[in-house]
Amino acid sequence: MRFRFFLFISFIFFTINSSANDIVELTPEEIQVIVEFQDQFNDIVNDTTATRIVKFKRGKAIVFTLLTGLFGGHRIYFGTHHRTPILYSITFGGLGILPLIDLVHIIFTKDLSRYEHKSQVIMWGK
Repeated sequence: MRFRFFLFISFIFFTINSSANDIVELTPEEIQVIVEFQDQFNDIVNDTTATRIVKFKRGKAIVFTLLTGLFGGHRIYFGTHHRTPILYSITFGGLGILPLIDLVHIIFTKDLSRYEHKSQVIMWGK
C-alpha cells in the first residue's frame, strides 16, 4: 500500500515538474499585460509600506507619551525645540494635563507630521 502511494506521488511530481519546464512563447500584448500587472502590484506594496511606517511611528509616539510624557519624551521624539522638554520636566507636564492632551491628539490625528519640529510648547496650538 505504501509503495503504491509513493509510486503515485512520484508519478504526479514528475508529470507536473516536466510540464513546468516547457518554454512558453508570449505575444507582445501578453508581455505588456504582465508588466502592467507588476507595476500595479509594486504600487500596492509601496502604499502598504508607507501605511506601516505611519502606524509604527504612531505606536512609538504613544509609548513615549505613556512612559515619559511628564518629562516631554514624546516631544523629543517629534523633534521639537530643546526648551519644550525642559518646561515639561519643570512643570511635570503641566501636572499631567499636557501629556494627556498630547496622547489624545497623537491617537486621533491622521497626519503626525504637523507635530514634528514645532517650536511651540503646546504642540496642538496654531
